[in-house]
Amino acid sequence: MSTMSLTRRQTVLCTLYALISLAALIGTASQLKPYLPLGFVNANIHFWQDTLVNAASRFITVDIMFVFLVCWHWMLTEARRLKMRAYGWYFPASLFIAFSATLPIFMLHRELARPADEARAADRLGLLDWLSVVLVAAVALGYTWRAITMA
Repeated sequence: MSTMSLTRRQTVLCTLYALISLAALIGTASQLKPYLPLGFVNANIHFWQDTLVNAASRFITVDIMFVFLVCWHWMLTEARRLKMRAYGWYFPASLFIAFSATLPIFMLHRELARPADEARAADRLGLLDWLSVVLVAAVALGYTWRAITMA
């Protein structure tokens, strides 16, 4: 689907996905400074070793890995269903850049690939649904700001 045929809702959704991806990329990249001088291989080795440092880091890493497992399966089936091109790059991008930045880009790509009638009929959220989204966004942005200012 071309961007000219996007509905207003789709345009807003794609913009939100892009902004979420950008915020996630800024937040995660701000934590990489200690690893950058190590080079790609050593940086990855040290990064993954650091995820084992304490119970909280192990908890969140295990949690994210299983979320990624479920999301990756869904991303593959959804990409094939919608005949999305170049979806294979999302896997290495999720591992080596940031899953939190890659998933919203996939969602944007998916929105562009969805038939207009499907996009209009689906994804209608109620007020409480939107309030929960705003709450999660506020917590994510607050934590990201705290993490950036500590880096």
